Amino acid sequence: MSVFQLFWNLILGISGGIISGIIVSRIFLIQGDFQNQINSFDLLLRKLGYTSGMLFGIRTVQEFSYDSDIKMHNEMKKEGISTEEEYYKAHIDVNWISKDRLVSDLLKECKKMNTSLKNELMDLHINESGLQKILDKLNKYVSSLSSTKEMSFSKLNELEKQCKEILNDYDLYKNTSRKTLLTLILKDKVMIVLYILVLLIIIATVTAYMLHI
Repeated sequence: MSVFQLFWNLILGISGGIISGIIVSRIFLIQGDFQNQINSFDLLLRKLGYTSGMLFGIRTVQEFSYDSDIKMHNEMKKEGISTEEEYYKAHIDVNWISKDRLVSDLLKECKKMNTSLKNELMDLHINESGLQKILDKLNKYVSSLSSTKEMSFSKLNELEKQCKEILNDYDLYKNTSRKTLLTLILKDKVMIVLYILVLLIIIATVTAYMLHI
């Protein structure tokens, strides 16, 4: 083996090692960034789940109140009571709870968590297209809840539908996260340059072998 061939092989070995190191480092960088985005989203959806729990509480109170109102008016007819005030006086031994106050307290707590969620969304860095689509829906949910003053059944249905859709979309997204990560690696511009460089080296090596250079 000539001195030229010795140094040429040495250069190829060093170059190959450097390229391999860059490829591995780039893959770890892409994977780390993707995982950070997933982790950030997980934290957001915990708070979304908390607001969803508060909405469920509000629905429960309103449904119970609705059933209680029907029961009360049936009893009023049966007992010959004409006004709700008279009914309450006739049942003074019952520990009545204000539905409006309870719903107001639950809504206030829900909005407090929603404000925290909104603040985190402002500082969130998401660049993966699939997560961005879910993020758009989450922003709409947060805005809708922020603007809510009175919680009607129709508003509850709207918010619960938005929340369920966000959670379902995210579950589907996480089930295909490995495929998404692979796509990110394959489509990364730096990785594409490295793929081309490796391919050129392989072509040059095969050509040199075929031509006995």
